[in-house]
Amino acid sequence: MIHYYYGFGKGKTSSALGVGLRARGNDMSVLLVRFFKDNKSSELASAPFDIYPAPEKIPFNVGVEEYLPWVKKALEHVKSSNYEVVILDEFADLIPKFISFDEAKSVLSDSSREYIITGHYHNEALNEIADYVTRFEKEKHPYDNGVQARKGIEY
Repeated sequence: MIHYYYGFGKGKTSSALGVGLRARGNDMSVLLVRFFKDNKSSELASAPFDIYPAPEKIPFNVGVEEYLPWVKKALEHVKSSNYEVVILDEFADLIPKFISFDEAKSVLSDSSREYIITGHYHNEALNEIADYVTRFEKEKHPYDNGVQARKGIEY
């Protein structure tokens, strides 16, 4: 099945990783692929599943030409692998700037897998094919008052 967690509220990645933890606790194979993120998040040190290596540095507004080759390699890895659960963190934000919806759909085509997708923006086409859809909406966040992201809490 396909899970789609989107919005600007905190907790999308944490929820996706929670599903991954539950799956590993049941001896399922899990792959995490993180888009628009580098290798510096704290959860990477303790995640009990495979993690596709992200680029060492990613600019805030990364361009298509510089990022697309890595995206294509990551997506080919997903399609050619045999993981039972695939977490595609910030995958929804690839559409349509980096990949088309049809390309995204081809990555999600193995019906024997569980896919967990996160992203900020709502995508109606993803919404239609997903089995679980959850919107995360921020009501209040310390960042609104100038508090920067804290290691171990936000990253």
